[in-house]
Order: sequence, then structure tokens, then C-alpha cells
Amino acid sequence: MSALSPVFMPSVSDVSLSGLLPHLVRGESGWTATWRALTLHSVFQPVLSVTHQCVVGYEALLRAFDPVGLPVSPEVLFSGTRSAADARELDRIARCLHVANFMEQGISSGWLFLNTRPQVFETGWPQRTFIDELSAHFGLPQERIVIEVLEQPADDESAVASMLAASQPRDFLIAIDDFGTGFSNFDRVWRFRPDIVKLDRSLVARAGKREGDDSMIGHLIAMLHQSGTLVLAEGVETDEELMILMQADVDFVQGFWLGQPNGSVEAAIARVPAQIESMWGKFAEYERAHARHKQLGFEGFAEAVMAAAEAYRTTGDLQQAAHNVWHLGEARRVFITDEHGQQTQASVTAAFVPPPPQRLAPIASSACSNWSRRAYLKHALAARGRVAMMGPHYSLADGEDCYTAALAFDRDGKTHVLCVDFVPTMPAGPAIGLRAGGRPR
Repeated sequence: MSALSPVFMPSVSDVSLSGLLPHLVRGESGWTATWRALTLHSVFQPVLSVTHQCVVGYEALLRAFDPVGLPVSPEVLFSGTRSAADARELDRIARCLHVANFMEQGISSGWLFLNTRPQVFETGWPQRTFIDELSAHFGLPQERIVIEVLEQPADDESAVASMLAASQPRDFLIAIDDFGTGFSNFDRVWRFRPDIVKLDRSLVARAGKREGDDSMIGHLIAMLHQSGTLVLAEGVETDEELMILMQADVDFVQGFWLGQPNGSVEAAIARVPAQIESMWGKFAEYERAHARHKQLGFEGFAEAVMAAAEAYRTTGDLQQAAHNVWHLGEARRVFITDEHGQQTQASVTAAFVPPPPQRLAPIASSACSNWSRRAYLKHALAARGRVAMMGPHYSLADGEDCYTAALAFDRDGKTHVLCVDFVPTMPAGPAIGLRAGGRPR
């Protein structure tokens, strides 16, 4: 790393790297920075990859203290800046400080998450040059840098998106912070096209307390994955929160569950090995207690659907065919479509299933429905003779999450697809497919 020797105190307008380095002061415990009358410090919090069972990054967090040693929160610190130029200078000083402290500790792998405020993008893309300077000066490869755009609103979100798009191609990554609150929503995901989305602590806490629909966090993570981004849950504090997030297929986690932020990266990750060692054992126990497919008991599902399809092939009577699945308590309704997904006769519903709620009356009729967009129909047609079981998905029949099993076969020279809806008693889990033998895959 290049030497950081104080030469002069820069003016507010001098926000190049060379103009900002004199703010940094080397002490016994690492680098600090001076800004106005404040002293700035770095602390780091590890980011864990659940799948890879290791730390894959560190978020750099700013700690500020006034002249008498009292802490000043980053929110108060930045809200007190007198101008956009002040905010930009402070933003860059913080990143200089974090990279200096990170690289001095010899962390040879993993991402470094550097917070920035979206307002700094609005006057153009000076960020790219500054990141180039930071990378070259401190020897931190750009592919190890994650620029984390904080939740605060920008005056012109489209300008921020344009600046980020203009940075392509790039080696560094972009993350959106605090997704699920304020301005950090799907609109930002679509505009900014981030590499990583960080779920806000409030979402994590609600999931941990099981407030509302337990499947919501899984659906949210699935939608973010489908948009082409990795998902990081921040603020994870308890085993219960972690278990729910693991079941929902989150990619990364960070929070007090792993340890408190610390100026020393080694100290910040001290608890991580023990937590990783216990993580999958706890998850196995959690799955045994909560996994919905254990409640469903998939054995026999494929055989029942195949028997129903054979009965329909023989008789053409959907009511008679449905009798082959009613011994499965989770089976709710049976329906038939053509090869284009068109349903031309009403579904047959199990006797114990109540009529749909009146609020769904406008969509209660199924006689002329088209299900060609559903994944189970596509999978059944692609692998005729094998039962495809997909879910969970929202049932338009009764407003509940359900699985649907489907089997494509020929009758009288035409292709038909027999479908059976199963509504489990436990919260939604991951998508599942079944082979003809009835085993989950």
C-alpha cells in the first residue's frame, strides 16, 4: 500500500484521492480520519455465504466521534453536511479510510462493501474515476469492491440508474441496501440492476417472529433471484431468523448472529467458525420440525395421479378419475386441459373442500380457463408419462398456496393433461418436482 503522509488539509472542492489522503491519520490501532472537528473510525462486519459455509465479504461501517469523544451516528453526520459538496467529500473520505484499514490488515480474499449515498451519482459519474484511484493506490482489485447504494432517496432516481448503467463494463459490484423499506424497492432493482440486494433488518425481524404469511420471505427472495440478483439478509440476530432465511434460500447473511462489528477483521470473525459448524446441524433439526414436504408425505402422490390419468383415458369421466386421488388428504381438486393448457370442463373438487370465499367469486369459474403459463403444465408436456409436481404457487381457486401435479397423456389421438391441486397444511417451501416413482427431486 502506498504511504499516507499528511501534506496539507484539502479544500472542500478537492475530492480527488490525492486531495483526500491528508485527512487520514495513522495511529496505534490503525487509520483514523479527521473531518471538521470529528474523528472517524472504521469497523467491519463479516458477510457469510450460507452455501459455501465461509465468509465471502466484509461491510465497512463508519464510526464518528465529536471532540469530547461522544459518538455521532452516520445518519446525523451526513444529514448535518452543509452542501452536496460536503456530503461528497465525507462520503469519499470514509471510503478512503475503510480501504486503508482493510488492506493494512492483509485480508487477501473476499469483497469489501463500501457504502455510498445515491445523491453522489446525480452530478455525473466521478465515482468510476475515484474507484479506479482507490483500487490502484491501495492495491485492492476492483472485483473485490462492492459499492453499496444506501436507502436514502435521490432527487432523480433515473439519473442514478443512468450513471450506474454508464459504468458498464465494470469489475466492481453494485448492491442495494435496506431493500423493503422506503425507496429501496423493486423499482430500484429494475432501474439499478444490482449484483446484490440486501434485505432490510425489519423484514428479517418480521420473518423471525413469524408475523403474517411465513412464505412471504421465500417468495420475495425467489423474485429477486429471478431478477438476476444475489440476496443478502442483514441484521440477522437469532437462530430462528437464520433458519427461516436458510429455508427461503437466501444467499448471504450478516448481523450480530455472526458477531459484533469490529475495527479488527480478525476479531469481527472470531465467532464465525463455531457458528458455521453449528449452522447446518440446527437447520437439519429445523427442517425435520418445519419442512412442509415432510407433512405432505409425497409417497403415493405420483402413483395416484397416474391412476387418475389412466381412469380418464379409459372412461373420459373426470369425476370417476378423481376418485383415485381422494384418499390423499391434501388433494383438493382435479382438472383436465388440452395440450394448449385450455380447460373446457369444470374442475372436480373434493367433498370436504368448502366453496371459495365470496370475495373471489369473479374468478371462481374454471370451465374456460387457460393454464398454459403454469410451470407444471410445461414440465408435464415436456416429459410425457412422468408426473411433474410444482409449487408452491397461488391458487386462483381459493386464494391459498398450493402444489399442482400434472401428467400428459394421449386419448383418442389428442393430448390431455390431468392436473391435481394439493394444498398442504404447512407454510410454503421450495419448488419441488416429482418423478413417476413419487420421490421429491
